[in-house]
Amino acid sequence: MVKNRFFTLVAIMSLVVVITLTVREALATSAIALDPEASEADRLERSRAADTARWTAMGEYYEQLNVAQSMERSRAADTARWTAIGEYYVQLEAAQLQRSRVADTARWNAMAEYYRR
Repeated sequence: MVKNRFFTLVAIMSLVVVITLTVREALATSAIALDPEASEADRLERSRAADTARWTAMGEYYEQLNVAQSMERSRAADTARWTAIGEYYVQLEAAQLQRSRVADTARWNAMAEYYRR
């Protein structure tokens, strides 16, 4: 018996909530239908206000970043990049020097063979 009363109460409460929400939505829709330009203007204004708030918050966030920390990261990245480039050119120079020596040796050997004949 208690289950039947509880079920009935839940069903009635659900019905009341559905009716309330339906009436509220109908009233809001009627207001929009009567003045569509005002609602579009309101929506546009809210959208612009939200965009402004978002971009302002992002600006404040980036202003609060530790400038020294970001400079330190930037300098560390620059240092790593220039060190890698330096190592690349040292290896490139060593390889070119080796090739140059091999070419010089081959040339001088070829000249020596030519003059021996």
